[in-house]
Amino acid sequence: MEKEAKILECISSSESETEKIASTFAHEVKDGDIICFFGDVGAGKTVFTRGLCRGLGFEGYVNSPSYIVMNIYKTDIISIYHYDLYRIGSTAELNEIGFYEFAGQDKSITIVEWAEMLDGELPEKRIEIHINSESETMRRIKIKRI
Repeated sequence: MEKEAKILECISSSESETEKIASTFAHEVKDGDIICFFGDVGAGKTVFTRGLCRGLGFEGYVNSPSYIVMNIYKTDIISIYHYDLYRIGSTAELNEIGFYEFAGQDKSITIVEWAEMLDGELPEKRIEIHINSESETMRRIKIKRI
C-alpha cells in the first residue's frame, strides 16, 4: 500500500511572514532533498527560498538566479543549490548546466524554482511547494513531500 503524502498548508500575509514560515519549515528538510517550487511570477518563490536558506544556516545574500540559472549557498554543514529554470528551453539544457550532477547530492539541498520546466522529469522523491497569490500581499503556500 502506498503511503499518502502529507500536505502542509499555510497562509502568509507578508514577505517577512513567508520567510518565517520557510525558516520554520527548514527543520523538516533532510540532506539530499530536492525542493521543487511552483507558482506565478511574483508569487514568492525566492522569498520562501531566502527564509529556507536562513533556516538552514546560510547568512549571506539570497536572490533569484534568473539570468545565471544557479546560485550556490554554503554553510558549514550543507551546500544549497538554487536553480531558476524559467529560461531553460529544454531538458537537454539541464545537462549543460550540471543540474543532474548537483541535484540530490549528499550534504546538499537542491531548490528548483519553475520546476514545471523539468517537463516530466521531476525527481521521484521531492518536496513540492506551491505558492499562489490570493491578493497583493496574501499567499497560500502548500508543501508536500512526495
